[in-house]
Amino acid sequence: MNKQILLLGPKSNIKHPEVTGGVIVLFENLLSYCNLNKIEYDVIDTNKANYKNKLFAYLSIMFELFKRSRKVKYISLHGTANDYLFLAPIVAFISLISNKSYSLRKFAGNFDMLFENYSLLEKKIILFSLRHSSVNFFETKYLVDYFKKYNSKTYWFPNVRKKQEIRVSQDYEKKFVFIGLVCREKGIDVLCEVFKNLSQDYTIDIYGELSDGYTANYLLKNNLHYKGKLEHNQVMSKLYQYDVLILPSFREGYPGITIEALSIGMPIIATKLKGIQEMLDKDSSVLCEVGNSEEVRSAIKSIKQNKYAKMSDAAFKQFEKFDSDINNKIFLQKIIKDNEADV
Repeated sequence: MNKQILLLGPKSNIKHPEVTGGVIVLFENLLSYCNLNKIEYDVIDTNKANYKNKLFAYLSIMFELFKRSRKVKYISLHGTANDYLFLAPIVAFISLISNKSYSLRKFAGNFDMLFENYSLLEKKIILFSLRHSSVNFFETKYLVDYFKKYNSKTYWFPNVRKKQEIRVSQDYEKKFVFIGLVCREKGIDVLCEVFKNLSQDYTIDIYGELSDGYTANYLLKNNLHYKGKLEHNQVMSKLYQYDVLILPSFREGYPGITIEALSIGMPIIATKLKGIQEMLDKDSSVLCEVGNSEEVRSAIKSIKQNKYAKMSDAAFKQFEKFDSDINNKIFLQKIIKDNEADV
């Protein structure tokens, strides 16, 4: 019996399952949803780390695609920029010659800038795939707006997470947390400038890999307490221990940590970047100009006990836009609709 969908995307690292990233989390989340809801599917792993080398990976993926595409009704690629250059045109070609529908889902939020800098040949390869697909999905609304002119059936499929329990206590204890790569691009210098001059009743703990020459001692001198790296499965339990996520980044798409904070009703202080402004609202969060330490300091001081509970409730409500169960269902309904099937 033919299965409904052939899904291509990056699965967990077989040898090092602790080594993960946002794209793996999102694809595994979709597979889990399909399993729980008894969606018939086949899968081809596009995580190059699970093959001998990149060349062998691409050859194996192409071979499996040719073989398995005959036994499914629909093909769906979930990929990165490189996958759009090397795998998407193959998916498009096989789908066209076998008269099957296919869809493309692009992870991350900077594809418009990458596309602008591609060569003419690279642009033509990508546009060939986008124009012939039955449905396209992008992670941010500004990417949907940018690429919709090439295919009117272009939709939003944001970074998503599973719904969590809202924190039982909504007392505000001025406990802030940063989780991410500890580098200049994430606004660490801004945090140093802000917290070295804040009163001691404000605290901030820093989690993530140290980069750009930052050390635990340097951070401590600026009243930032470095707590080391977190595995993905440790993030949620840590978030529950704090009041506010702070992310003064200079560049972001749809950061997963922001969605994870919303999922437990945690207010956020972040910067006015395109992706961030699509994700957050004024009731749940405070947004600051990029690189402006004074605005970040004012944002911190603006959060008071008398409005903290309302911000927390608003954050939990805002998470509904990024609930994985809701978005995975919408995704499957859109792609299977062309095959006149019910999800």
